[in-house]
Amino acid sequence: MARDLFAELDTIAITTPVEKGSFVYSSGDQTSAVYVVRSGKIAITWADHEVYPPDIFEPGSIIGLPALLNGEYSATARAVEDSELGFIPATRVMEMLERNPSHVHSTLKLVALEVERMRAMISIP
Repeated sequence: MARDLFAELDTIAITTPVEKGSFVYSSGDQTSAVYVVRSGKIAITWADHEVYPPDIFEPGSIIGLPALLNGEYSATARAVEDSELGFIPATRVMEMLERNPSHVHSTLKLVALEVERMRAMISIP
């Protein structure tokens, strides 16, 4: 299911090259887009990045999806290496989700997995 969601998002995405070290979005920013990672690596860091290690997202990943639901990015995304992302405006993603209920299910599953990862990080002594 997540592959289908990635594939559909990728078809409507605008190619966006991101240089190593560049920020994709920052914690607290208003949600403007969701991104698919086409090449390279993107690190997602949380507010307390000194305590919690970054999550690394590679090709085939979707980033920014949880922010679509609450209107604000809760983490910071930065390119670990030169990368190519697909930029999908938040409004286009919402329209796609309204048309395709199976993608809503995939979105909720991805958000639930992120919550599970965050809980696991918090419980690390």
